[in-house]
Amino acid sequence: MLSINKYLQHLEYEGKAFNTIETYRYHLIAFGAWLDQQKMPLRDLKPSHLLDFKEHLLESEKSSRTVNGILSCVRNYFDYMILAEEVHFNPVSKLMRINVPPNSQRRLSDSELNSFIGYVSTLPDHTNAAFHLMLATGARVSEITNLTKSDFSYIDGALYIDIQDAKWGSNRLIPVMSAESARIVAKYVNDLEVSSESAFRCSPRTLQRHACNFAQKTGIAFSCHVLRHTFATRLLEQGIAIEQIQMLLGHRSLNMTRHYTQNAFSSFTNIAPKLLKEETIL
Repeated sequence: MLSINKYLQHLEYEGKAFNTIETYRYHLIAFGAWLDQQKMPLRDLKPSHLLDFKEHLLESEKSSRTVNGILSCVRNYFDYMILAEEVHFNPVSKLMRINVPPNSQRRLSDSELNSFIGYVSTLPDHTNAAFHLMLATGARVSEITNLTKSDFSYIDGALYIDIQDAKWGSNRLIPVMSAESARIVAKYVNDLEVSSESAFRCSPRTLQRHACNFAQKTGIAFSCHVLRHTFATRLLEQGIAIEQIQMLLGHRSLNMTRHYTQNAFSSFTNIAPKLLKEETIL
């Protein structure tokens, strides 16, 4: 195989986010290991061989979404190798993609949200602050754990976080949209010394483990990503324009943001025509 590192360097030159590049690295190394097992030269690969690879992934109990993601990485890799004149065609057919129905993620109800806030208040200060920041900014868990003290600032009295090297290059400056969460985060961050170390001293895996513990204790369908959906949906319910929500979340398209907010609790009170008191309901 053409050096994976050379391709990943190409992605870096294109401005791909660090996490995206690492995902490509992981998937392409797995693909290379499969090729070694098959003793199959890269130049001799045909669509039927990639079909075998797809079936191998499914037999390994990979989800349909994960399989699609891996095949997409491999397809993009072959596109690059065509440009580099290492191969002459791309054996990864788009027909290999599995049709997956979109997930419908319900936001946390107010009572569930209160339960969650109560739970994280019992955790160490750095963990409590990290979860409050996710809830009040909609940032991804990896974006939160990558923040350093220098990524926090005040603008016109409001607390902001500066996210760099984000997925899809979605670098952005986000205000903390909850006064209570802003106070908790500011109190924690103000006591930190300026350094290149993660402000919250924890990994995404640590926060995900706490999220799993909360789900197990309460029976609430919960993950760190639910906080991102909840943030977006609550903003839409409050009348924030979906284009602004898209910017805050760092989405590539409005369709993606619409997917995040599809289960907003809608009220039609202001647009429903009013009946006179004497009119009879049919």
